[in-house]
Amino acid sequence: MDDTREVSAELHRLADGEPLEPFDTAQLVAKGRRGRRRRKLFGAGGAVAGVAVIALGAALVPNLTSADRQPSVAGQDSSMFEAVPGVPSGEAGVNQTISKAEAERRCALRNPEQKLPLMGKTFRSVHSAVYDLRNGTKPGSCDIPGGDKPTAALVAEVQKTKSVPADLAGQLKACSVAAWSDLTKWTVVAQDRNAALGKAIVVAVSPSRQKAVNCTLQTDENAPWYDLTSIGSLTLDKIDPNLDPAMPAVGNKRLDLYSGGGGGGQCHNGACFGDTYVDWGRAASNATKVKVQQGTGPVQEVPVNDGWFAYVFTSKAKHPAKVFPKATAYDKNNKVVRVFGEN
Repeated sequence: MDDTREVSAELHRLADGEPLEPFDTAQLVAKGRRGRRRRKLFGAGGAVAGVAVIALGAALVPNLTSADRQPSVAGQDSSMFEAVPGVPSGEAGVNQTISKAEAERRCALRNPEQKLPLMGKTFRSVHSAVYDLRNGTKPGSCDIPGGDKPTAALVAEVQKTKSVPADLAGQLKACSVAAWSDLTKWTVVAQDRNAALGKAIVVAVSPSRQKAVNCTLQTDENAPWYDLTSIGSLTLDKIDPNLDPAMPAVGNKRLDLYSGGGGGGQCHNGACFGDTYVDWGRAASNATKVKVQQGTGPVQEVPVNDGWFAYVFTSKAKHPAKVFPKATAYDKNNKVVRVFGEN
């Protein structure tokens, strides 16, 4: 289920129906993330953050060089993590389906100052859950912890960095702090970073190849970058089309994946421009590249690794509010494998 795209579509719909004053949908998304993070307690590091209005799965201008873009394995010392009581460590603690009571127990470890119950019926670790707004005055959410609590030293190391790290090892550390799960030895299968925008996205697969995480990092002038990290997870042999961004397979035995619509731009009188999107997906394994385009605007090409791809897309081209970026996957013969995000 692509909740991110639905949220973005709703923001553009509102823009189309409000002809008087322009507004920036990307800023609305950032405000939602700031609210979610500002009151969350990292626990070990005493860094306060955990409150949200909008939860987006996925979140770059000049592209990296081909060498910088190549997926790689990044690993760090696991002594930077502590056990979480009652939760298996490592990848076993990622994307667990748990009860509401267990989700609230874990969130209480992370956000001890938050006393509200969680909303919803389905809860999974390393996913965001929203607190019951009917019982509180402020919106908020909790990234349900995995089984590896970051130490004070790791949290401090992440927070001393002034902007989104340029290196994958630094990015995985920041994602590990957000997930409360040690991702530092996971294999990065797709990534992109836009230094000018201060945005990056990482998709990584666990050592057993059974789990995957997507992690978006971004900079905002109104909040520290590490407070805006967004995290999500998958169990690759148990993908649920009702919960995960799954699509019917095309030329592939496994389900395709696409988390699109993670962004927006400025809209006025039904027209938008200056869009930025941070998205990821997985096509058939014979795909070798993905081209991203919004309307008739410029095309951005990103590499594919065993079907996985990720991009930080930006365009200044003006377009109707209901037109989203389209990602087209091609094989080595330049034949279309799949089109993602068709309007």
